[in-house]
Amino acid sequence: MEANYKTSITGIILAGGKGIRLGMNKGLAKLGNRHLVEYVIENLSQVCSEILISSNTDQCKKFGFKTIPDIYDAKGPMAGIHACLKASSNEHNFVVSVDTPFVSPDFIRYMFGKKEDGLIAAPWYKKDYYEPLCAYYNKRAIPKMEEHFEHGRFKLPDLYKEVPFSRVEVNETMLNFHPLLFHNINTQEDLLTAERYLSEYKAI
Repeated sequence: MEANYKTSITGIILAGGKGIRLGMNKGLAKLGNRHLVEYVIENLSQVCSEILISSNTDQCKKFGFKTIPDIYDAKGPMAGIHACLKASSNEHNFVVSVDTPFVSPDFIRYMFGKKEDGLIAAPWYKKDYYEPLCAYYNKRAIPKMEEHFEHGRFKLPDLYKEVPFSRVEVNETMLNFHPLLFHNINTQEDLLTAERYLSEYKAI
């Protein structure tokens, strides 16, 4: 990724999940001696000039970044991405869920290098599914998102079919790949797995 990209990228952290199975706000869960959201902030800060947090509560405001509520209420992750794209100062944006602390700066750079001309570029992992909450989104995708909302369509993969889209192949042979790259922390067990990985491999 070109060095000047950092001046024109917004990092978007999706922190709207209620964390019911985890028993707390996901972003505020502790991994090691830090909150999950702090790992994501650190990773994005190495690549992005601006960081926005998608949330309908004030719980993550204490970390010092602008918190953006949904414009389209109760419409899932696409609503959070949409609202942050509207608030973003930049055309180029990278979205990461707050419960994926191991998405490294190197991987984010890799995604930008592979996005080509897509308004959206998402990882395709194990030739099985996309990772839509660890992906590149261009601000110019906003009108198509709003069209989907107006027609009651809220699934991101449906959006991919109607905008210029880049599928980015991800596999275990990549230099920036590691076993917990896309590890989501939804439960206490997931948190313990992340703790073990952090202590054994010092991934971050």
